[in-house]
Amino acid sequence: MTGLTEVASVMRVESLLTPRSVAVVGASERPGPGRNVVDNLVAIDFPGTVHVVNKSGAVVRGRGTFPSLSALPEVPDLVVVAVNSAASVSVVSEAAHLGAKAAVLLASGFGETGQSGAALAQRVLAERGNLSLVGPNCLGFINLHDKVAAYSGPMLEQSGRGVVALVSNSGALACSLTGAAAERGIAFSHVITTGNQLDLGISEFVGYLAGQEGVRVIACYLEGFTDGRALLEAFDEAVRNDKTVVVLKAGRSVAGGEAARTHTGALAGSAAVQLDLFSRSGVIVAEEPEEFLALIELGERLRRPAAPPRIAAVTISGGERLLLTDAGEEVGLDFAVLAQSTLDRVRQSLPPYATASNPLDTTGAGIVESHNEAHAAAVLAVAEDANVDLLLACQDAKNGWVERDRSSTLFLNAVRCAADAGAESGKPVVVVSPTTGAVDTRAREFVNVRGIPCLMGQGPAIRALAKFLRSPRGGTPPTSYPVKVAGKQGVRLDAREVIERMAARGIPHWPTSFVQSADEAVRAASQSGYPVAMKLEGGLAHRKGAGGIRIGMRNAEEVAHAWEELASVAETIGMTTVEVSLQRVAFPEAELFVGAANDDQFGPIVLFGLGGSDVEHKEKCVVGLAPLTDGEAGGLVERFPWLPTVLGGKEEGARAARARVARVIAAVSEIICDPDVDALDINPLLVLRDDLAIIDAKMVVGARSGPSRATQ
Repeated sequence: MTGLTEVASVMRVESLLTPRSVAVVGASERPGPGRNVVDNLVAIDFPGTVHVVNKSGAVVRGRGTFPSLSALPEVPDLVVVAVNSAASVSVVSEAAHLGAKAAVLLASGFGETGQSGAALAQRVLAERGNLSLVGPNCLGFINLHDKVAAYSGPMLEQSGRGVVALVSNSGALACSLTGAAAERGIAFSHVITTGNQLDLGISEFVGYLAGQEGVRVIACYLEGFTDGRALLEAFDEAVRNDKTVVVLKAGRSVAGGEAARTHTGALAGSAAVQLDLFSRSGVIVAEEPEEFLALIELGERLRRPAAPPRIAAVTISGGERLLLTDAGEEVGLDFAVLAQSTLDRVRQSLPPYATASNPLDTTGAGIVESHNEAHAAAVLAVAEDANVDLLLACQDAKNGWVERDRSSTLFLNAVRCAADAGAESGKPVVVVSPTTGAVDTRAREFVNVRGIPCLMGQGPAIRALAKFLRSPRGGTPPTSYPVKVAGKQGVRLDAREVIERMAARGIPHWPTSFVQSADEAVRAASQSGYPVAMKLEGGLAHRKGAGGIRIGMRNAEEVAHAWEELASVAETIGMTTVEVSLQRVAFPEAELFVGAANDDQFGPIVLFGLGGSDVEHKEKCVVGLAPLTDGEAGGLVERFPWLPTVLGGKEEGARAARARVARVIAAVSEIICDPDVDALDINPLLVLRDDLAIIDAKMVVGARSGPSRATQ
């Protein structure tokens, strides 16, 4: 990160995470958050001073207490506020007045609870002075590097400091993830829970961690955020610094978004917009917790390749081989084509009933009886193939079989053969267990010592592996992050005004006549040429659903009849005047969509994708941050995955069509940055043989004084 603002942000986070003294307010001998923080500071061997503030004066964990922060012998760097929401306000005020640097607010009962809680939150902000705050409604944080655990959750089950930093909106989910990570041998450098993000939030913590040399993976559980552009900047910085950034985003559905708001008081936002912008920044997005953990483990133990590697997979089961083949094909894993010499070596090593292929089923030859030579030779032959870049060992290493027979070393030996082959061939190795559950302890210890990822569950494991290997190490971030434009309650402009606003930015509309009688409609149709389309104007939000469109009239009689039908629709829905737009029908080679909006999280954005009814499919749309230069708009067009299909034909014509579309996108990106514009929707944008045709566009602007046709 660069600039004074970013430097100040990093310094504020550092003042929170690296205190020399900590005061815990509200701790007592009763089990609870305050006592947990005291215990965790002792457990992590915090090198500074710990003060306990308790009005009762009772001894807490063998420590004497002070009645207030003001009674302490020194001003603490960090104050952990472990009292209820109402009492938190006065504690924050006292800490700020004394000159403390930072505070952790553990209590809930703020923005997530409605108006009364939001009012308390505003009081905290008014009283905080120069304090750097995390929370409220959080568990605090752990910083293994500096041995600080201002954390009310269970202490991590790991020895020493790891290379994974977890930043989570949810404290409870952070506990679940760190507990599951302990089973996998994943070790953390930081665990930071942000809660409601009243002050410091996800973007500030990611920006700080992006500059920490001992952090290799930044894993974020997100429910909501407000300053999306700051978050993208932080992600960009982390990826540029060779960090693997993994995100698990909740609140992707409408109901989930509302649940996120009630949990942390934060906006959940549009999942489609977030997914596109995150992946452009080089972030890997997980769909569920098991995949999230798999991505974290891959990032902890492997370096992301510059290009997708060619994979060789080995198993001892024909069933697992078939399932692995299907799963790999579904997510786009690139299974290597093995050389003939490799296939010959495999056949020489295995029984005649085994099939030499990739993925390879060794049939368990020998290894089931603890005779590893045949299996090991086949695995090594595959690993040494020049066409292979990564070795995948698919082995169901469940603990139950081993527990019934302690002499069984099947799973350990299978993993060891893969590890040895990887070491001898110089190829990275990944182990996948098709099912979840307790893994053979000896095999798990072996892969942890060797630094080999051992992923659980075929579905999440293979999806995670494909995303990790195929996602580029560096994204394609936008070149500028303009100041966010606040959204407004808007009104819909009528068609005339929309055409004028677009024309002022060089966006031509398809020739359109506005008529107020059947005779005017017939004359306009005669001048434009048949066939024609007629649309009822007057600010209708859903014109098609109201029956306000007629298409394909080929003569004056049909135009007059269409006018009468539209006038009847207008009367039925209570319109006082009837105005109809009339256009000659265009015959396109493709229908596209260009839209723009002031997003609550990312400010002005532009969306581009398929037009017509296909615009409803979120996966058929790409997103850009406005304003866009002509080059950036062209890049957005090139990123559209269906481009070859919709803009086919001769390459010269396709290039010209792409350039015309890009100019429209760039102009739309300028319009949405106008202070009064809230949304713009061009659908469809028709691609003709030698031109473009904008036949319909809608625009919403901020509320204006005086009457407007759009209010009809």
